Amino acid sequence: MKSFLHHSIALVFITASLYAQAKASASEKPIARVLQQTILASHLEPDESTKKQAKAVLKGQYNQWLTEARYAKMAALIWDSLQQQFFKEKNITASASEVTTFFEYARKARELQKQQLQSSLQQLQEQLQSGKLSAEQQQQAQALKKQVQQALEQLSKPMPEPTQQEREMAQRTIQIWKFDQALYKQYGGTVVMKQANPLEPIGAYKKYLEEHERSKSFEIYDGTYKKNFWKLFDISKEAIVIPPQKVDYSKPWWIFIVEQAQAMKR
Repeated sequence: MKSFLHHSIALVFITASLYAQAKASASEKPIARVLQQTILASHLEPDESTKKQAKAVLKGQYNQWLTEARYAKMAALIWDSLQQQFFKEKNITASASEVTTFFEYARKARELQKQQLQSSLQQLQEQLQSGKLSAEQQQQAQALKKQVQQALEQLSKPMPEPTQQEREMAQRTIQIWKFDQALYKQYGGTVVMKQANPLEPIGAYKKYLEEHERSKSFEIYDGTYKKNFWKLFDISKEAIVIPPQKVDYSKPWWIFIVEQAQAMKR
C-alpha cells in the first residue's frame, strides 16, 4: 500500500511538471516556423552546462555570445529542416562507393601534402647550409624546420581505417556537395571559398531560401531574428569569391582539388 502511495504521488508530480512545461511552451510567443515545426525561444537556449562554461570563459562578452548562439541555433533549425526535405525529395544519398572514393582522395591529398613538406624541408636545409642567413634568420629557419619535420613524421604514419563517425561525416559531405551542385545549377549566383566548403554557392543559398520564404515553407516572426538570419547570407568584404569561369561542379571538390594539384606537378 505504501509503495503504491509513493508511486501515485510521484506520478502526480511528474504529470504536474509535464503540464507546467506544456503550459509554459503554449504561452511562449513563437519566434519562427519551419515546415511543421514551431520554433520557440526555449528551443534556442544552450544547455546550462554550456552556458556556465561560456560565462566563466567569456566573462563580459557572455551576453553577446548568448545572443549570437540563439541566432545561430534558429538558423540551423531552419536550414537543416529544409535541407533534409530537399535530400528526401531529390533522393540525395551517398553510396558506399562514393564514400570509398572520398577516402581514397583523402589519402592522395595527404600524400601531396607530404611531398610539399618534403620540398619545403629541402629548401630550408639549403638555406641553412648557404651561410647567407643572419643569426636571427637561422634561428627562425631552425624553428620552422622542426615544425616541418614534426608534420612530416605525422604524415608518414599509416593512415588508419576510417571510423564510423568519419564515414558518417563523409556521407554528409557528399550529400552537401550534391545539394550545392543542384542549387547552383538551378540558381547560379556567387560562389565563395570557405575552409569547410571550397565551393559554397552562397548566392544560390539565398535565392533558394527566398523562394521558400515566399512559399511559406518557413517564416520568421521576430524582426531581430529575421534580420540576423538574412545577414548570414550576405557576402562579406573578406570573402574569397571564386570567379564564375572557375566555378566547376562537374566533380566533387575533394577530387577536383587533388587532380588540379597533380596536374600542376607535371
